[in-house]
Amino acid sequence: MGIWDVKRDGERAQWVFVPQVRVGPLHFGMAPDDVSAALGSKPSARRLVQRSSGGYELVESQFTKPKVTVYYAPGQTLACVAVDALAGPQVMLDGTALVARVPSETEEWLCKHAEADEFDLFYTHAADPGSGDLGLIVRAQRAGDIVLTRPLFLTREWAENSWDCVPGEEWSTF
Repeated sequence: MGIWDVKRDGERAQWVFVPQVRVGPLHFGMAPDDVSAALGSKPSARRLVQRSSGGYELVESQFTKPKVTVYYAPGQTLACVAVDALAGPQVMLDGTALVARVPSETEEWLCKHAEADEFDLFYTHAADPGSGDLGLIVRAQRAGDIVLTRPLFLTREWAENSWDCVPGEEWSTF
């Protein structure tokens, strides 16, 4: 694959999103070792932060197969999964594909369901549409001269407090 190549849906792993519960094989609240076991691989990159106690705590792991970034809440429990638009798994919610889509179409889908009172709708500080009820924020990621959806699947707390909870590195991923 070239730097801007985008996998077709048939080339991607197929995952299901169960709001507030799981994304594919990843369940919210999992420990880092359990995440690696569920994905069948070790992270290609990890980021630790030093706590005031002097100890280090894992806050982020990047995986190349599948192409996802996971973020951990204090205590190292899985709280957020970001799926790469170019090569990550396709994630479905009620028959709707959420990865590598035109952002405006996915936003329209969110708005229609919110209008039908199926779930709440909000916009983040970065103008990304999301829902605390779903635990979903639809970000955009560059793919050459276009942008495609890079969804974040989160716990309700992280969705509703995304500015404070999601690490800054995610907001600068584009």
